[in-house]
Amino acid sequence: MRKKILMIVLASILAIGCNAVEKKYEIAGNQSKIIKEMIDAVNEKDPEKYVIGFADNVRVFVESDMKVDGKKNLMNNRSQHFENHPNVRSEIQHLVEIDNKVILHDKVWLDKADKTGQDIVEIFTFEEGKVIRVDVIQPKDLFRN
Repeated sequence: MRKKILMIVLASILAIGCNAVEKKYEIAGNQSKIIKEMIDAVNEKDPEKYVIGFADNVRVFVESDMKVDGKKNLMNNRSQHFENHPNVRSEIQHLVEIDNKVILHDKVWLDKADKTGQDIVEIFTFEEGKVIRVDVIQPKDLFRN
């Protein structure tokens, strides 16, 4: 009987441990690698690393409203974001590369109190190896406290 209980406990611990491991993706395309590096920069809170893969004339749209115009403004935006949310982290859920577009579904946690995170979908459009446009779909109340 003790062996059965021990086996059940060990199996439960192993199952819990496996679920706690962050998803790892095999990133094949060069455009997808740029997006993966951008997510790494979010987790490192590094705005300079974040903007490396973006064109100087990048534009970021949220719900069809232009929110950021230009790489300098994007870096300022990310600097402010990391300052306002020092515990932000992001985890890739799905990443799809089709022609000159990369579609990213990521989960974002703005602070440690957030246990479930928020789903965000971003469509990155590339031109000559750089991101020129980002279309963001996110919860309307994501940044309301």
